[in-house]
Amino acid sequence: MKNLSYIILDGNLTADPEEKTITGGKSLANFTVAVNHTSNHQEGKDKEEVSFFEVEAWEKLGENCVEYLRKGSKVTVMGNLKQNRWKTSDGENKSKFRVIASTVRFDSIRKKEEKVA
Repeated sequence: MKNLSYIILDGNLTADPEEKTITGGKSLANFTVAVNHTSNHQEGKDKEEVSFFEVEAWEKLGENCVEYLRKGSKVTVMGNLKQNRWKTSDGENKSKFRVIASTVRFDSIRKKEEKVA
């Protein structure tokens, strides 16, 4: 039986998406989404906080993100969490979570400027 690790993010891009082509010719777009939220801290006072989530969008979804999203674009991202683990040269165990996007809703679009020949 599969377990579930689904996440929904509603926030803004911190920078333009970066496009890569990996071995085998698959395209990948990487970007970071900043999500504002309020948390209740000591003495019952709310505190505004920001969390940053790294997102991977593959193939056509990623290509569309590169074409239509820019720094500051508002998006809603739905996808799965993936944990990458590695050991440093010092032998220290490290890990990092990324969101593998299955859907990206473009809540604001800033199409890439077309280059004039």
